[in-house]
Amino acid sequence: MKSLPSLTLAAIALLAISYSVNTAALRGAQEDSPNGAKAEKQSADSGKKAGNASKKEQSPDEPGPESPEAKAVLEQVRQRLKSYRSITARLQESVSLGSRRFTVKGAYWQGADLKLRLEFQVKLGDTEGSVREVCDGQVLWTQHQVGAETRITRRDVSQIQQAAAGAGLTDNRLIVELGFGGLPGLFASIEKSMKFDKYKEESTDGKSVVVLEGGWRPEMLKTWKRDNSKAQLPDYVPARIRIYLDAETLFPRRILYLNRNAEQVLRPMVSLDFTEVQTNVPVPADAFKFVPPEGVFPVDLTQEFLDQIKQRQLGGSVREK
Repeated sequence: MKSLPSLTLAAIALLAISYSVNTAALRGAQEDSPNGAKAEKQSADSGKKAGNASKKEQSPDEPGPESPEAKAVLEQVRQRLKSYRSITARLQESVSLGSRRFTVKGAYWQGADLKLRLEFQVKLGDTEGSVREVCDGQVLWTQHQVGAETRITRRDVSQIQQAAAGAGLTDNRLIVELGFGGLPGLFASIEKSMKFDKYKEESTDGKSVVVLEGGWRPEMLKTWKRDNSKAQLPDYVPARIRIYLDAETLFPRRILYLNRNAEQVLRPMVSLDFTEVQTNVPVPADAFKFVPPEGVFPVDLTQEFLDQIKQRQLGGSVREK
């Protein structure tokens, strides 16, 4: 079950695309769209016609012109997520990776000053696994458990923040490039790596929602395709992202990651749903505390992150973990 940690990190798509982007966040539930596959195929067909009429053939993976409405809303979403004193929610994720099908269930807590707790469980065949991330604003702990094996890492967030500030790395850049920040970090990463070319308002299950859709920015496509624009995206990398937001609060209710089948029709890879969402409610004091289980020795990753920041100061780039 060596692939379980990478699959779950790809699937969770929650902590920032520093996870999902680099290991491929995925998600989908095409049937949930009002027009379903028919609308997607019409979009693909119209895209083909436009491509034939154009002198320069455009890859179907390239998003269209950026939507000003989508861009503005995305910025509002991140700012609102940061403004809450607390967030609690249940999450469920349905994942389709080739022949693999599995469901991830978990819970999310967010407090002020980078306080975070994320827990989720997954079962693949006869093997069960779980991931837990806990940050009290000072230290970020991550625990992976696959079967009987447990691995724990720690990062001194305050030390990394101080080093980042000295290097001129803003808070937004920090949570994107070093993988901090929970949901605000996820949306900061989405803004950095994806361009949204569609914005619409619709009703789903009797509720008004705002739907944003987009694809990878050119620099990200180059990374995935290794500078070969005609190459196919890796199977585990989504082609598009679709976000459903509550029209009143702009809280994300669903994040879908979609890929294309042989007919270039968008199909679901991962569907991440947030339910039982509560904001600005009291959170137990021990929600953001973590004590490693006896007999498990944490691996300290702080120095690795400090080294990355130092490399950046010397002209290098901070690599995401």
